[in-house]
Amino acid sequence: MRNGIRNALWIAGIGFVLWMGASVRAAALSPVMTAFQATKAHPQGFSINGWVELPKSQSQQNLVDIVRRLSEQTHIRGAVQLEQGTGYQKASIKQHIAGFSSELIAERLASGATYVVVDRVGSQGFEGLNESLALVRHVLSSYGPLHLAFTLQGTLPENLSEAQENQVINQAFQAIGAKKVNGIETPQYVSVAGDSGFIAQHDNLQGHPVNIQVALNYNTYLHAEQVDVGTPLVTVTY
Repeated sequence: MRNGIRNALWIAGIGFVLWMGASVRAAALSPVMTAFQATKAHPQGFSINGWVELPKSQSQQNLVDIVRRLSEQTHIRGAVQLEQGTGYQKASIKQHIAGFSSELIAERLASGATYVVVDRVGSQGFEGLNESLALVRHVLSSYGPLHLAFTLQGTLPENLSEAQENQVINQAFQAIGAKKVNGIETPQYVSVAGDSGFIAQHDNLQGHPVNIQVALNYNTYLHAEQVDVGTPLVTVTY
């Protein structure tokens, strides 16, 4: 019960930013969801990665203070973990509750650049996806220009051939009018990145704008074809 309450608190703040959730869906989630649905995959989960580089005037803040502030803003609780290596220092808080894994990170590089990061992974289909996207966007936007990536994950019941995997990718791209920009085909996986006019923002891949990526591979652990649809690129291992 306590875990359920904590997880509910994580998305409780969504009540006053529902308009922002609608904005997120209009800007990116709707076409990415359309592309995912075109693959006919069964939803398994999602992964969200949001980050901000702090302005120079704020880059010397204490890293522990930053993650504790994030903890208060997101209701993600846990002990602060400190890590230091060649060229970086990091403070983080991790939480695993009710099918959701969350991580808050404040990291400083040797150059002095300081990054604030929120990662959120859901493993119960797309439950909590809209709320998670909206809150990550709302919290991090207060720190500076937001970089946001998310991946929708699903499975198909069969071990597909490369030709069949390409057909699934084509279906996803056609559903949102995406043009192929870059692709990789191996016996282990097929991955294609592209650009769709229905998604406002994009990243840059080898000098070309990209804002959608679809990757398929046979997952021997799940005994199913893994389907990942991400924007601007897939941010999970495949």
